[in-house]
Amino acid sequence: MAALLAGAGLILAYQLASTLLLVFAGVLLAVVLDVAALGLKRILPIHRLARLAIVTTIACLLLIAAIVWGGMRLLNEAKNLIDIASQQASMIAERLEALGFAVPGKDGGSNAASLQSYLPDPEQLFGHAQSTFSAATGVVVNTVIILFLAIFFAANPAGYRDGFLKLLPVDRRARIGQVLEETGHTLRWWLVGQLATMAIVAVSIGLMLLLMGIPNAVLLGLLAGALNFVPFLGPILAGIPVLLAAMPEGLAMLALVMGLFIIIESIEGYLINPLIQKRAVYLPPAWSLAALVAFGALFGGMGVALATPILAVARILVLRLYVEDVLERPRPSPSAAPDRARI
Repeated sequence: MAALLAGAGLILAYQLASTLLLVFAGVLLAVVLDVAALGLKRILPIHRLARLAIVTTIACLLLIAAIVWGGMRLLNEAKNLIDIASQQASMIAERLEALGFAVPGKDGGSNAASLQSYLPDPEQLFGHAQSTFSAATGVVVNTVIILFLAIFFAANPAGYRDGFLKLLPVDRRARIGQVLEETGHTLRWWLVGQLATMAIVAVSIGLMLLLMGIPNAVLLGLLAGALNFVPFLGPILAGIPVLLAAMPEGLAMLALVMGLFIIIESIEGYLINPLIQKRAVYLPPAWSLAALVAFGALFGGMGVALATPILAVARILVLRLYVEDVLERPRPSPSAAPDRARI
């Protein structure tokens, strides 16, 4: 019966994986809001809910400003990249024609046909547009859900924790409550360290690009800092827009910018981040990478983003509730057992 219940629980958890990941993301954001409210207490010694309301309002305003400002910058940058790509394609076509290769569309009769051959199918184009719109709408809806979950969790964390503990046996509530407190403490310090690392990366890369004269240096620095939340994969994704922005500046500038980018990310990954995260929790790099790949294969982008904090929480739960309470629990000696034969 226990095996059947465990199997049914795993199947149910897999089917509800997207919902559970949204809930965990809400808990993660609630920890961020709680840390910010605790930090604000040193400046404004007012009621906790009032501080939480101030922090939430500021966070929402910053998010809206970042979306509006960053979105406009990204649209302009995309337009510039399209113009540059068109110019490069025209230059390549002219060079091919000069070398004697046939370029489609040069004669008047085949112009429309050649143009039609390069254009995508309208039905397929609108199908991609519809799927992109649906994906963007899903991201917006998930963001709103995560924000409201975080506000509710941060407003009354003790109430939700106590409600969960009431579902457990009475003799286990105190121990599991202690473990939950430890996971919250670990997650809090992990987030503080991660935010500090993201800020260092954003300032370093943004300043480097600004000194190199790369356009949209501030936006690219902020994007690199935000993507650095995901270990291993984040720096690779952050390097793509930096590469595209530095490409029009020439091959020498491209090599210099990418070399400095790799140096900054290497210093962050091998020196700064381990020193900052040492206080919170030690996560072996091999296990972190394995969790990243596994959660990405199972749950997609959301799994990749949340793989490391989930691994940090799972490590504490396994060490305390399984290793210490089950495997290393003292066993009664054989002499203390009742004499069953005599009974």
